[in-house]
Amino acid sequence: MALSVTQIDTAILAVNTSGQEYTIGDRTYRRANLDELTELRRVAVAVEAAAAQSIFQRVRFGSIT
Repeated sequence: MALSVTQIDTAILAVNTSGQEYTIGDRTYRRANLDELTELRRVAVAVEAAAAQSIFQRVRFGSIT
């Protein structure tokens, strides 16, 4: 399941402020998973940024997909 940046940010905030864990779908993230959540966020930001680029930008910079 691909998570959005907003979902990941919500999970990070909840783990840091509300308790030791937060569940999204069938996956529970715990305080010990903050590194995993941070990496998921990094990837999600990159994916969303790439999706927002125009075809011109992707061709110009060699990242056409």
